[in-house]
Amino acid sequence: MLFHFNLYSGLLLPPVLHGLLFAVLLFWRGTARGRLSDRLLGALVLLLTLRVANWMLGFAGWYDAHNAYSTFLFYFPFNYWFAFGPLLYFYFRSLTNRAFRFERKHLWHFLPALLDLGLYAYAFLLDVVWMHGMQGQPFPEHYGSKGPHGQLNDLLLAGILDYLVIPALLFYVVLTLRHYRQYRTYVEAHFSDADRLALRWLRNLLYVFLAALLVWLAFQLADRFWTAELSYVQYWYSYFIWGIIVYYVSIAGYGSRMPDLLPLYFVPGRPAEETEAVDTGPEPAHRTELTAFMKTHRPYLQSELSLQDLAKQMELPQHVLSRRINSAFGQNFNDFVNAYRVEAVKEMLLSGDAGHLSLLGIAYECGFNSKATFNRVFRKFTGQSPTEFRKAQHLKRDSD
Repeated sequence: MLFHFNLYSGLLLPPVLHGLLFAVLLFWRGTARGRLSDRLLGALVLLLTLRVANWMLGFAGWYDAHNAYSTFLFYFPFNYWFAFGPLLYFYFRSLTNRAFRFERKHLWHFLPALLDLGLYAYAFLLDVVWMHGMQGQPFPEHYGSKGPHGQLNDLLLAGILDYLVIPALLFYVVLTLRHYRQYRTYVEAHFSDADRLALRWLRNLLYVFLAALLVWLAFQLADRFWTAELSYVQYWYSYFIWGIIVYYVSIAGYGSRMPDLLPLYFVPGRPAEETEAVDTGPEPAHRTELTAFMKTHRPYLQSELSLQDLAKQMELPQHVLSRRINSAFGQNFNDFVNAYRVEAVKEMLLSGDAGHLSLLGIAYECGFNSKATFNRVFRKFTGQSPTEFRKAQHLKRDSD
């Protein structure tokens, strides 16, 4: 295979190989374990990698080969822009809802991508198969390696689609960000360990996509409004940045999956707490009942306690329990449970019975399962870090 190693092709080769490897790993894991989210992420990584591969192969000598290598570059859809947004959106949907299935009604999201792919197929069939292969006409452009419609030249619909690329990508990034905020509300209403399910890497991925889009747009504007068009070498830097994005998306995505048995059923647009059945019981009675149950059974000591778990223990429907917590305590489920955990930590520190344990050990004893969550929640409810609180108690005892 033709491949000229130089500074430009050599620096783009590692992210391309890395992206192809992780795309295969994600497809394999998704198929083996039945994870739609892994397969969607694998497709996203593959398309990102193909975009970088375009410029890598060009600098590896394919563009200047003036033969089938060059023809391949002109007719292969390396920049599959319209698929990025839907893949990102449905990856988020499948990651946050175990019951999500890709259905026929979802296909309309990919219609622009399919139309774009159809244009590439049309150009290839017309130029390469029909005019060059069947009629024997030589390619008229790029030293006999490119037909009149290569790279979708002279196709009106392709020009129209070019103007829709940025709005389409922005639409899906903004849509996913909006649903991500709804998802955070959902997690805090259903799980006591919301930090573990925060999917911050996915939020960062959306911001990375926005940044990459701005980089691409900046190069496009520079090419259009500068005194001279940007050269292939100048454009290379934008593809190098995309190579870095390939590293981030593949590594962070592969290592940040949800546990298979986690009861996540987030649906965008649905309230975090179901309110179809209105609970008309007296609020003070609910507060008394909940407080008594929490103090007697201490379910908050279970580090992975969920609204579903607590509802089963109290023999209540989830939406009724959620509504009672919100109305009686003015808190979501996450704050309601963590407030008891903080009080349990304070009791252990004040009693002096936990002198042999570290602060983190005490936190684990009281239901927390990470240092970061413990520190954040403790400061939220007390205004102090755990270390500051413990030191204050030591000083108080010494002064007494």
